[in-house]
Amino acid sequence: MKSVRAVVFDAVGTLIHPDPPVSVAYKELGFQHGSQLTREDIARNFHRVLLAFSHQTTTDEEIELQRWRQIVAGVFSDLEDTDRLFCELWDHFARPASWSVNEDAAAALADLKLRGYQTAIGSNFDNRLLAIVPKLPPLNQVQEIFVSSQVGFAKPAVQFFRAIEVELNLFPDELLMVGDDPANDIAGAAEAGWHSLLLNREHSASVPDSIRSLREIASRLP
Repeated sequence: MKSVRAVVFDAVGTLIHPDPPVSVAYKELGFQHGSQLTREDIARNFHRVLLAFSHQTTTDEEIELQRWRQIVAGVFSDLEDTDRLFCELWDHFARPASWSVNEDAAAALADLKLRGYQTAIGSNFDNRLLAIVPKLPPLNQVQEIFVSSQVGFAKPAVQFFRAIEVELNLFPDELLMVGDDPANDIAGAAEAGWHSLLLNREHSASVPDSIRSLREIASRLP
């Protein structure tokens, strides 16, 4: 990784997490609309529906809006009309207060800044992330934010990574992708010719090119 000049982070699961968790927020708001689903029901449905409505290669704000509308409808199998509930959930996750920064992010970003590396976020999120990140120190120190709905392509599409290269004016081997998704972050980066590190906090065994904490990034760089 001697050629790396910039580190691009995934957002959800890598730098930030929903707080309270998705299943809690969905249950609380769903209950207000008459849903009797338990947290376990919601978590199970969410996982299943999210896979069914995974990101398309090409995307934009309207596609993402409709995708999440379908996800909410699929999760709340006991409700006939979820339009108002969807709007409330969409707004909930647009608020910075609904997110928390992972505890290892601050030290990692400080180390990279001290050593002169450029930092960016590359996420399969939508425009809501652009308002969330500046309100969550220390993420407000990140120099660039790229979201799939603006780029026009979602990870792992190589076009997503190429768009970042153009904006940062860097070659593929000058970029390091750090994320928790083996397909979107790691396989996508590899296809684009980037370096990558898989954030694997729960894994006890040694996995090549993986880290258990964001604090380990600096030790992998020259």
